[in-house]
Amino acid sequence: MTMRREWLRILIVEDRPSQLEMNVNDLAEEGYQVVGAKTAAEASEFARCESFAVAVVNVQALDAAGVSLLSLLKSKNAEIQMVLSAAFASLDSAKGVIGESVVSYIKREGSPSELLGIIRRTFRDQLTEYTKDLERALTERDERFRQLVDHIKEVFWVFAPDQSEVWYVSPQYETVWGRSCASFREDPQSLWNAIHPQDQPRFLTHQIEPDGNGVQGECRIVRPDNTIRWVRIQTVPIRKSNGDLLSLAGVAEDITERKRVEEALTKTERQFRQSSRMEAIGTLAGGIAHDFNNILTAILGYTELALATVPKESRTQRNLQEVLTAGHRAKHLVLQILTFSRQAGQGKKPTPLHMVVREALKLLRSTIPTTIEIRQSLKTESTILADPTQMHQIIINLCTNAEYAMREPGGILYVALEDVEVTEDLTGAISGLHIGPHVRLTVEDTGSGMTPEVLERLFDPFFTTKPIGEGSGMGMAVVHGIITGHRGAIVVQSVVNKGTKIEVYLPTVPTQVFEPIHDPKAIQNGKESILFVDDEETIVRLGKELLTQLGYTVEVHTSSIEALRTFSEDPHRFDLVITDQAMPGLTGEALSRELLRIRPDLPIILCTGFSHVISAERAKALGIQGYLMKPLAIRDLVPIIRHVLDKTPSSLAES
Repeated sequence: MTMRREWLRILIVEDRPSQLEMNVNDLAEEGYQVVGAKTAAEASEFARCESFAVAVVNVQALDAAGVSLLSLLKSKNAEIQMVLSAAFASLDSAKGVIGESVVSYIKREGSPSELLGIIRRTFRDQLTEYTKDLERALTERDERFRQLVDHIKEVFWVFAPDQSEVWYVSPQYETVWGRSCASFREDPQSLWNAIHPQDQPRFLTHQIEPDGNGVQGECRIVRPDNTIRWVRIQTVPIRKSNGDLLSLAGVAEDITERKRVEEALTKTERQFRQSSRMEAIGTLAGGIAHDFNNILTAILGYTELALATVPKESRTQRNLQEVLTAGHRAKHLVLQILTFSRQAGQGKKPTPLHMVVREALKLLRSTIPTTIEIRQSLKTESTILADPTQMHQIIINLCTNAEYAMREPGGILYVALEDVEVTEDLTGAISGLHIGPHVRLTVEDTGSGMTPEVLERLFDPFFTTKPIGEGSGMGMAVVHGIITGHRGAIVVQSVVNKGTKIEVYLPTVPTQVFEPIHDPKAIQNGKESILFVDDEETIVRLGKELLTQLGYTVEVHTSSIEALRTFSEDPHRFDLVITDQAMPGLTGEALSRELLRIRPDLPIILCTGFSHVISAERAKALGIQGYLMKPLAIRDLVPIIRHVLDKTPSSLAES
């Protein structure tokens, strides 16, 4: 509510000219704005142009013009107060028009002082009523304001121009900042002091500059319990019409949840890019390994054949032995590549991971410098379906990398194992995870940490930050391949000069079943008939020569279709079929299906250097008794031939 100009304006209607002049002059001297009129008709002309706070109508006789004037004055200002001559008191028609606007009746012969007293009381009563209305309006406005601030999530505040005093702060300050509004009023700078030290410079520099336009931006708030909240702050200087600073207002929106979502999306996108890159590299590596395995099979096979024909202790034998050693090193490297690309055969069985961890840490303690303290916390004995050797490889690799990061200054190596239930939220945050019970292996160090650039390439094959001779760059690539091949996931967090934390998630199985391990028997000669199928001429020649020397009768084919035709002519002619998987026209798997359809009891060994569609488990489900990964050597092939023919259990035949 605002003070209206008509509050000081008075209309006097007096049909006595001398009295009119006297009244107008007396009231004007008191500071009032006075308009005088001799007749009701003349007063109506003034009333049509402007409104009045008080009307004094003192006339001798009543007429229609007088009543019309009262109606006009009332319509111009519903709150007008009227002082009338006694002639109006008996006029019923006027009462309906003016209602409660009459505050007093005056005598026609009354003195100017009496009129002045009436006028003063009238304005005093109006001011009192206005004050009450103003108080009611302010109360209502304050209540609306309180309801407004109680139902919005933003924090807002008003500072004095120099920020030495808090004029207002909304209750949401306590929720976001974690501090009481009272403490903020006591220390206005506590609002800015709560901003994370790294974010403060952006907000404090321009806060109290006289000509500043305020600031806007996102920052972190450190609450008393050390939790972090993200807020978007905007400050606005409130100025007078002349440009002087009146106050400084600010508003803050809590955007913590939005930041969490953005961070999760960024992390998921980064994991997806890395997963896609790894998948592409893995496919390429597997394809190369297929051809390379055939070459290695020939190198290893013919070298072994040559070693059997040269004099012992001769230079030729020593040279061939070096070739054989190098070939087996190459075979191991190809196996690492295939493991990385998740194509290597894996002998998985229910494995209590805590036993593997204990064994690995016992081995590591004797090799890791005493300047590095090993702490372990194994809180679970859950079982996973895994290759124990590969699990051991993972632990050794992660721990030796941690040791390398702490080699100079020393530090703490922390290894933990615990149960964790993977929920839908966690699968959304970590790529590759599946809902269900898992074990989480944590390997954490206090070493040098990694830069974001190194972290981005951590799982790339042959990428390493170690000097030449200290690392091949395959370690973490193989770890990634093993974990992914076990339907698990790996998460790496690292900060330069603070350390690295690696978490490995692996799904658990409900029961522990331990399979007996059978040691392979010594290599034996044979006399059975074998059908050997491979599309590489070099491989079939090698297979025939090698197996013939061991006493077997061997027929070879480079076409699986021809091999099927030969077998169909006399299904009981062959005691065993050895076939490669990657065959043109008819794959090894398809050939095996046809052979088993003709003769269900036929022993078959399936060999592969790389395959997207076949695995040891799938081969076994089809009825194939042996599954071998290339490159093949006599030490691998001959024992499994005997086990398959003799129908004896063999870990080789299942791996």
